[in-house]
Amino acid sequence: MTLARLQQWLEQVLVPRLPQAFRHGKMPYLFLFEAILTLVLLSFPLINPYHQAPMTSLAFGVAMMLQMVLISRGMPLSEAIHLICLLGVVYLVHAAWTSGGLLSPRLSWMLILPVIPFYIIGPRAGYVWLGVVFAAQVGVAVLTAQGWLLQALPSDDAQSKYAFATFSIVTLMLVLVPLVYDRQYRAALRESRLRQQELEKKQAELEQARDMREHFIASVSHELRTPMNAILGFNSLLMKRVHNKPRAQEILAHTSQSADHLMTVINDVLDFSQFLSGRLTAHAETFVLRETVRHAFDLFAPRVKSMELTYRCEIEEGVPEWVNTDRHRLMQILVNLLGNALKFTHEGQVVLRVQWGKPGVLFSVEDTGIGIALEDQPHIFTRFTQAQGEIQKRYGGNGLGLAITQGLVELLEGEIGFDSTPGQGSCFWFRLPLTAQTPPPAKLPASKVWQTAGQACRFLVVDDHHLNRLLVKQILKNAWPESTVVEAENGAQALDLWRAQRFDLVFMDMLMPVMDGVQTTQAIRQSFTSHGLAPVIGLTANVNPQDLQRFKDAGLSALILKPFDPVKLCDEVEALLLRGTPLAAPPPAT
Repeated sequence: MTLARLQQWLEQVLVPRLPQAFRHGKMPYLFLFEAILTLVLLSFPLINPYHQAPMTSLAFGVAMMLQMVLISRGMPLSEAIHLICLLGVVYLVHAAWTSGGLLSPRLSWMLILPVIPFYIIGPRAGYVWLGVVFAAQVGVAVLTAQGWLLQALPSDDAQSKYAFATFSIVTLMLVLVPLVYDRQYRAALRESRLRQQELEKKQAELEQARDMREHFIASVSHELRTPMNAILGFNSLLMKRVHNKPRAQEILAHTSQSADHLMTVINDVLDFSQFLSGRLTAHAETFVLRETVRHAFDLFAPRVKSMELTYRCEIEEGVPEWVNTDRHRLMQILVNLLGNALKFTHEGQVVLRVQWGKPGVLFSVEDTGIGIALEDQPHIFTRFTQAQGEIQKRYGGNGLGLAITQGLVELLEGEIGFDSTPGQGSCFWFRLPLTAQTPPPAKLPASKVWQTAGQACRFLVVDDHHLNRLLVKQILKNAWPESTVVEAENGAQALDLWRAQRFDLVFMDMLMPVMDGVQTTQAIRQSFTSHGLAPVIGLTANVNPQDLQRFKDAGLSALILKPFDPVKLCDEVEALLLRGTPLAAPPPAT
């Protein structure tokens, strides 16, 4: 029977049948050991050649049984072990005295006596009984040397000395083995606990660093998105005003593309943080693939004009017109790969190809640049890894682009790879499982007129940035010319205005001094119910999922991220106005 099977038998068969005192910890093993020893002692009279042995064996066997009964009735375990060890020493000394002293084989049983208290009670008890066993062996040696044995056997001094030395050394070694094991175990346990403490401390430091990193990235993203909201918003308003001026439209289109590219870079920083924390998500939509590819390609057209290289985009005829995936993520991938190719290519060509892969769509960016050294190719998609340090100093970069690109391709359930020859160029490719889609219903033109455009609505815009308030105000005045737009720089001012007036809709920024948008929205929802349930639209550049959920839970009717599309903002406003909320009464005359 293996040790595992013995343990299984003990746990499943023996333990449930034992008295309660023997069911836990080491007690089942102690019970099994003493039961076997008792059976051996009770069977000794049948095989023992010494005529004095039967009675002492039976007496010790009965003592063992009595000890187990006392333990089951509540006797402390340490007292029971000490008692049985004492009886064992007495029994074995008597057995040796009656059967040859040091030459008696019965004395070998004394070797296991110190081991029992060592493991069951503790090392100190084992050391005490080790001393008792040595004293008993010395006593038996004296009895043997003096010839005071009840049944003497032929022997000489050399045999007696050899027997004494053998039993003493074996006894010592038998105890030293568990002693060394115990010391090693305790040392390993201490080392393990110290290591565990170090790991827990390191984990706490890493978690703190992660929280600080995410907070920093979220703060940077918010600070960058806030001015981008004004840039893109006012650019959109200007595009409507210069629809009959082609040159102005062309300039504004370049501004819009550059702003989109900057937003892609900002999103890369945020995506990297989400990529590390496993929170990166994709939002699929149906769109025209050729337009998105061309948009990404045209972003670098102004840069290429000052370079002596051929810059081409080749899209096969069989490529689907409409596809369904995350357009923004696809744009990021193409921009990253095109940007890398142009950075490392100063002459020759950079070609973007889109091919129907049957199934899926195969994208590739081929260049005639410096290529990738063979030793660097296995690590090219590892974050913070670029080629040699000299190349990094010469061409710049932080080594995040390809790592993020690989993560984005995998997020879109695709695969990515490359082929490169040092000094001749590289070709990075990725394949996405795209299929042809049915075009979505045609959107209304951006200059559409909303159903509620003629209503004299009252809006409250709460934002600590003047340009953001100005942008929202201008969008609202364009769509609702008869409306009144009131501004507030923080939540405290907003609450004062809310107390004094009634509004049809409130636009609330999240991060503001004095009183933030979350607290203000909660106060509007909880404290001023007499003013009705005016919708509150959250406008924020914060993209942290936990913060956004907290903002929504405060009582928002809708949440729009900056930078936002003016048309989508107006659509959301009209949907809330048409939901049945009565228009606000005009302010009291002053």
